[in-house]
Amino acid sequence: MSRKVEDYIIKANNNPNGLVKYHVCYGEVDWEKNGNRKPAVFLLVSYDGKINYQVPAHLTLNSEGETDFEKVYDALTCLKHKYQIHKKFDVVVK
Repeated sequence: MSRKVEDYIIKANNNPNGLVKYHVCYGEVDWEKNGNRKPAVFLLVSYDGKINYQVPAHLTLNSEGETDFEKVYDALTCLKHKYQIHKKFDVVVK
């Protein structure tokens, strides 16, 4: 079970009508479902406004401009700096 605190929503390049979006999220996850939540970064995808929790997000690498991979990487970098996620994977909450 996870709980989003913040997410960056990015339109997927492979869907010109904008109905497919990536959600680069920061929040908490309870892996063992025992109330012991830990900070986490996770990537979801939505189709026509509905987040799909079963299908993994596939980041396209081809584009005339910035690739989906680059856009998601930039969002992950923003979350890394904002929530002070360090190389040792320690998180300092402001």
